[in-house]
Amino acid sequence: MVRLVHLGFFYAILAFLLVSSIEGLLLKEQRRNVEANQGLSKGILEMLHIKKVSASHQAKPHPYMRRIYQHLESLETQDFGRSDGILVQSFRSVDGPHHASQGWIWFNISGLNPSMLAAEMVLYRKTLHSRPLSVTVTLHSIIASQDNLIETPALQERQLRLDQRPPSGYDVFDASAVLALKPVEVVGFQLRYTDESGSLVLHEALTQNLYSLNRGSLQEPLLVLYEARPVQF
Repeated sequence: MVRLVHLGFFYAILAFLLVSSIEGLLLKEQRRNVEANQGLSKGILEMLHIKKVSASHQAKPHPYMRRIYQHLESLETQDFGRSDGILVQSFRSVDGPHHASQGWIWFNISGLNPSMLAAEMVLYRKTLHSRPLSVTVTLHSIIASQDNLIETPALQERQLRLDQRPPSGYDVFDASAVLALKPVEVVGFQLRYTDESGSLVLHEALTQNLYSLNRGSLQEPLLVLYEARPVQF
């Protein structure tokens, strides 16, 4: 009888040790899985962070905006008694509405500060003509509201010398009139040219030839808005 009791006690201890070792192995495996998942998550986050930083051209300021910042800094240095700066916003070109026609340059200005008083569309002149030619161009705008496109009156008419690039390298058009139409979320601009008879004509090919229009490029179209008078270089 005593022998049977000893055997039972021995088997109980053996079973306890087996169960404990199995639980220890399971806990160790779970801990290993958690650490592996944490390492994988950390690796994914690091890859996403690197991808976001390296692929985002928006992190670099537009060359035209860099000139504005430098100019404003020089003004603040000259005027030591001035405490308030000049509020400036800029918007890069975006895809137009799906129902919009070709030939328009679009900007999403839904984040527009209501205090803005002046606006200008900035286009980088990428070519020069070998002869002293000039062309008269008129800037037109269109507002996208829900599924409707509302074209506004012409904003500005001016003459461009095709054999001379502007000192800044950019043609700057006054677009302040679009700020009077509120609320404005998406606005498009189009250049129309005057032919020999004096009639305004669409000439998308000429616009593409004169200006850098590619979205995502360093010199893409820019819409700059000012709380005060636009900066003059």
